[in-house]
Amino acid sequence: MFLPGKSHWSLSFNDIKVAQEELPAMTVLDRPISGVSYAPATSSTTPLGPLKRTLRYLEATYSLDLRSLALFRIALGAVLLGDLIWRARDLTVFYTDFGVLPRAALLDKFSPGQRFSIHLMSGQLIFQVFLFLLAALFAVMLIAGARTRLAAFASWFMVVSLQNRNPIILQGGDVYLRVLAFIAIFLPLSALYSVDAALLPKASEQKAPRRFAHFSTPGLALIAQVAMVYAFAVLLKTAPEWRRDYSAVYYALSIQQMSTPLGRFLLHFPELLPWLTRVTLLQEGSIPLLLLTPFLAGPARFLGVVLIIGLHIGLGFSIRRGHFPYIAGMAALPLIPTWFWERNWIRRRLPWLTGSTTAGSGTRIYYDANCSFCSKLVRVVRAFLLIPKAELIPAQKFPVTELEMADQKSWIVMGSDGRRYYKWQAFAHVVSRSPVLSWLAPLMRSEFLERKGREWYEAIERNRDRLSRYTEWIRPRPLNLKTSPAVTVFALLLIVYTFLWNLSSVVHVPFEPWEDAIGLTLAVDQQWNMFSPNPLTYDGWYVIEGKLRDGRHVNVRNPDRPVSYEQPASIADQYENERWRKYLMNLSLPEDTDYRLYYGRYLCRSWNLARSTTDPATLITFDIYFMAHQNSIQHPPTAFNRDLLWHHECFAR
Repeated sequence: MFLPGKSHWSLSFNDIKVAQEELPAMTVLDRPISGVSYAPATSSTTPLGPLKRTLRYLEATYSLDLRSLALFRIALGAVLLGDLIWRARDLTVFYTDFGVLPRAALLDKFSPGQRFSIHLMSGQLIFQVFLFLLAALFAVMLIAGARTRLAAFASWFMVVSLQNRNPIILQGGDVYLRVLAFIAIFLPLSALYSVDAALLPKASEQKAPRRFAHFSTPGLALIAQVAMVYAFAVLLKTAPEWRRDYSAVYYALSIQQMSTPLGRFLLHFPELLPWLTRVTLLQEGSIPLLLLTPFLAGPARFLGVVLIIGLHIGLGFSIRRGHFPYIAGMAALPLIPTWFWERNWIRRRLPWLTGSTTAGSGTRIYYDANCSFCSKLVRVVRAFLLIPKAELIPAQKFPVTELEMADQKSWIVMGSDGRRYYKWQAFAHVVSRSPVLSWLAPLMRSEFLERKGREWYEAIERNRDRLSRYTEWIRPRPLNLKTSPAVTVFALLLIVYTFLWNLSSVVHVPFEPWEDAIGLTLAVDQQWNMFSPNPLTYDGWYVIEGKLRDGRHVNVRNPDRPVSYEQPASIADQYENERWRKYLMNLSLPEDTDYRLYYGRYLCRSWNLARSTTDPATLITFDIYFMAHQNSIQHPPTAFNRDLLWHHECFAR
């Protein structure tokens, strides 16, 4: 209601209610779920020939569900954002010229010419921070589904550029992430639960899909890609540890630099470990068959998804593999079939997933149609709170409501009981109608959040013209789920190409003249030799003993601790994170000897940065030792050998 004294208008709630009731009945002005009607398609009475029936069946078999694709979009953006946050902890070390791999060294010795990276434009920290923030912005856009196609392309471009800046710290999860990000560019990720869908133009309703299942060749490429990961992972496991004595799990859990407490605990059950090896092979080998089978496709594919997630949960709890389990789990999400979403127990508990929900019915949201930011925001709020039946009504349609909105300086939310809410209280009421977030409403009505929320709302209200300008680039676009002929052909060629690339890791495939131009440039090159052909048996940790100008000996990696060659209680804890573990383990390999020089120079720079050459604490020289150990099931455990990898002098003599 209006507050007397705030303006020359003074109307009671009853006056407003009568004025509203005298006007024509309201109609729903926007779409039920993000502008898409998902009623079941009507079946044609015209009989189909055998060929058409087969094609229809195969299309249904290898379709992806739009709900699963929306879930995949959110998860992909979240993984990309998490990856950036995790990498940012070592931004200076791994991505600037001050760090372990300056740009000149990378371009001179380590980077193929076909790789691209805008991160090589500058080695300054501030420039790398800018690129990290830009990539984070694109990841957030992908999560929200705002300009989704652009966000997907930009996210792929940025993650490939970032990975190419320092290839020595990469692992299989990075390869998987960039390949999935590439395929995601061509998928209809914004069809549901996105800003793009929430702002869908009214004219697009007639062109909207009539069902959730969607077939496209990029979707087929995604299914094939996930299947190839596990098919070739099994084919590459050719060592006796996998195929004859089934000791692979024992060796994998014996890698102390990677094993978790649970993994070390399982080593106490030697009779169980061969069976775990067999189960791993069976599980990985079953996944491609379940994903690709045309028979009982819905249950089979869902079982494949369960096996993927279960496999990586089990591995993640027993072996430290960085972000690989999250990426593998994320890759399984778009494969959740329509069969699963249409189960009765899902439909009963999650009706908003089927388009049959009545959430939000009876709620009316009046907004300022002259404010583009306000118009977009109410649609986004309705879409993400999953209240498709809430009516969105421009206040300008009703002069009395427009005056009320101007007087309150607020949008207006009217509940089913006729009560009107303003500002933060209006938002709390809308949240209370959400089928998934209603539990937040009592918290939002607490005294603290009520006060803060009112301040936030008033700040937004004061800056809404500026926000309208800032969000001008987020515009309504028609929804187009049709795959162009060019994309169709490209996706089919991509399936063949990635299959040949993977096949080349098993047998000789003569396609080298064109593999570099395509695979390396698009960053779809891949090899799924996870613990293949045999698990890693080479283990150990680093000791870097340095000498200062005053003759003291120091622990360069851990200056607060004395130099010690005794085995630590936990070798895994000697590595700060998965990136450092991967980097340092690669340094110990003969093929990566050239990287050691630049690591040595980095250690000199970082230690002596704030010291003069005459400072007694200046680092003069150091030796990099790798305390190496070879695991063996046939022989008793042996001691760790002290291998000198590198001797470095910080100042030329």
